[in-house]
Amino acid sequence: MEKSEVLKNIRVARRGHIVWVDRAKALVHGLEVKKNDIPIGVTECEFGKWLYCDGQILLSIFSEHAVKKLDKKHKELHDIYMKIFKIYFSVGKRSWLDRLFNRKKRVMANEEYNSLVYLGELEKISEELISYMNIIEKKLNTISEERFKNFH
Repeated sequence: MEKSEVLKNIRVARRGHIVWVDRAKALVHGLEVKKNDIPIGVTECEFGKWLYCDGQILLSIFSEHAVKKLDKKHKELHDIYMKIFKIYFSVGKRSWLDRLFNRKKRVMANEEYNSLVYLGELEKISEELISYMNIIEKKLNTISEERFKNFH
């Protein structure tokens, strides 16, 4: 894989992550979001698909610790999102039409408060993940094409 392609894939993964977080924000702020619009599993979202496939090339360029840090933050995001998901999409208090169309349930005030707290945590971890991605991209940009080819 060429360096330019790796850089392009990093940017696409980062954009996919931002879209994922924006959908979680929309959900918490009351916009209509279907539960399938925000993948729960770490390998189902665009970022996860990249990280666990093409992103593995990072292991040949960076320390295993740096890549594991990225993976850890990604898993933390999904763990926190699962708490939000349970608030909006759990089985209770939904009409048969809501269940039929995969719409979110009615949320109580205390649940809404909790979801805002979780969203704050999600945004903080997202910022850290994006920061790691930016550092990785900057470091990749400093590596010559010749040296890059020697990594894999």
